[in-house]
Amino acid sequence: MKENLLFILFIISFNSSIVVAAPNWLSVKAKKGDHISSILSRYNLQGSRCNQHQFYQLNQLTPSSRLHMGKTYKLPILRYRYNGRSISSTLSNKNNTISWKEALFIKNFNQRLHQRGLRGSSFIKNRDLWVPYQNIACNNESLNRIPRKTKTRKTHTAQPKTKNYFPIFGKKHAYVTSTSNKLHGKVFYLVGGHGGPDPGAMAKRAGHTLCEDEYGYDVTLRLARRLIANGAIVHIITRDQNDGIRDNKYLKCDADEVYLGNKKISLSQHTRLRDRAFVINKLFYFYKKKGYKSKDQIALMVHIDSRNRNKHIDVFFYHAPKSSRSHKVANRLYKTLKSKYNYFQASKSYTGRVIPRELFMLMNLKPLAVYFELANIRNADDQKRIVLPKNRELLAQWIADGLIRHYQ
Repeated sequence: MKENLLFILFIISFNSSIVVAAPNWLSVKAKKGDHISSILSRYNLQGSRCNQHQFYQLNQLTPSSRLHMGKTYKLPILRYRYNGRSISSTLSNKNNTISWKEALFIKNFNQRLHQRGLRGSSFIKNRDLWVPYQNIACNNESLNRIPRKTKTRKTHTAQPKTKNYFPIFGKKHAYVTSTSNKLHGKVFYLVGGHGGPDPGAMAKRAGHTLCEDEYGYDVTLRLARRLIANGAIVHIITRDQNDGIRDNKYLKCDADEVYLGNKKISLSQHTRLRDRAFVINKLFYFYKKKGYKSKDQIALMVHIDSRNRNKHIDVFFYHAPKSSRSHKVANRLYKTLKSKYNYFQASKSYTGRVIPRELFMLMNLKPLAVYFELANIRNADDQKRIVLPKNRELLAQWIADGLIRHYQ
């Protein structure tokens, strides 16, 4: 998103003159041995997914990207021309005001970096005020801009609501509001089936071609968004930078999907599976080193089956044959969908199943893994489950609910 869409030029009166302060990004050169988390930690930007994802976006990186020594990277820190009076008056405008608590946070932030030698002079002396991106674009309770003449309403939620930006979801759905911390400390790896040169199962409906990878990916994005809203860390392994969440019935088939890290998807099925497993297992060890337990990391493979057009199937789940934890997650998802399905369609019983199967992505992943099929893409009734956007959203919601129940 362009900078002029995110930020307002602040017009500030100072000694009867007008100063237009246009913020810009702080840039630094990577040192030997630097990686994304170390450079963010050095500048006190760790602990905020908002800062982290903005760093990825500014530098066109992914969580698995490497930094190159001597290369310049933009940090999620905005530089403002300090007006010499106060931080609040420097950053406030007629619609928004910076709270005292937020101004104090920004002041301490600048002082810490000065004390550590990361900036040559104090912002008071050189009029160069550094503001973390989270203070500008993320609605954290302790770091938000409060509109003037707006009363704060009481809320019944135990945790403050935050809003973070994820461009992978598309413009309409890019901002994700935090609703709970029920999945805090949990890591999910989501893999939409097939992609790139392999569209997966295909079928026709009303003159349109239905491709498995497009509909599976849309459900995957919707599921990711719900997991993030509940405090989870989510990595979308198969990605399409052009296709966010789409609210239309018929999704265009394309072949431009890549893996996390911008790696092309191979035409060889064995290579595709091996590459996906490599990305997930690498991330698994990264989080394990950070203290995340194995039981708190789950990989989910989202597919759509293809059978005889007369065969109706409900959502069913595969788990690794010798993994009790994989079976437990699959069974929890099955029970959740069964209860939801029976509630909305009481006249028709749910026929989904939980099945052990020796699939590559179940047998070769380090995190516990579950593989599920959403429908029979060739069955006219099953097609409604994936073609209607509301149904794709319900599938994502119910699966997310099942994962939350698993950890409760």
